[in-house]
Amino acid sequence: MITGNRSFFLFIGIFMLLIGIFINGSHMFSGKFPDALMVIALSIMAFSLAYLEPHFAAKDERAQKIRERATYISYFWGVIFAIILMLIFNPLSPLNVSAFQVLSLFIALYISVVFLNMVYYAKKY
Repeated sequence: MITGNRSFFLFIGIFMLLIGIFINGSHMFSGKFPDALMVIALSIMAFSLAYLEPHFAAKDERAQKIRERATYISYFWGVIFAIILMLIFNPLSPLNVSAFQVLSLFIALYISVVFLNMVYYAKKY
């Protein structure tokens, strides 16, 4: 049964995913860097929260363990993302992107990984 919070998160996730696909698609078809990556990351977060809502509603030690473990592992993913982005977008690279674009890519990846890790550990524990 889908509760009120889950249906709200699903609605927000679908809405932001459609907006993100529309905005990013138009940017990519015109040959520009997709500027609305954060919208896609927030839609992933909303879908993850829709799945995690019954797990976190109890506020028990299992929910705490899921949060702690996902946050801990996400730190290492963040370091890996930072190293990869520094290697790809170094000053000698032929790719021409601004610092804002690299940071938005990093933050979108990090937000997505944190919540996807929570989904993974919710299934595991």
